[in-house]
Amino acid sequence: MNHTKGKWEAVISHKKDDYIIWAGDEGVFIATTQSVPPAAHETGIYGKQANANLIAAAPEMLSLLKRFLEAPAYKEARDNTKWTLLDEMIAVTTKAEGE
Repeated sequence: MNHTKGKWEAVISHKKDDYIIWAGDEGVFIATTQSVPPAAHETGIYGKQANANLIAAAPEMLSLLKRFLEAPAYKEARDNTKWTLLDEMIAVTTKAEGE
């Protein structure tokens, strides 16, 4: 699965109550917090900002997880140790990649 490349950023919209997530130098639109009705959440603008920041960080988190899971030290230790949390990291990485 391929996602939009480049750094994702969350910026406040001109409405001042929604956040927009953009990607890359060309500003490719990814998402907006406006798609979640305010009545569905009591978090208000601060919750929208937190959600937007989490979405914007997703590609970097996925990249970090993949690098960690491919590291030789992890592969060697995995053969000798129970790594329940790391197994969950594998599952989440697989899910994020749509596999």
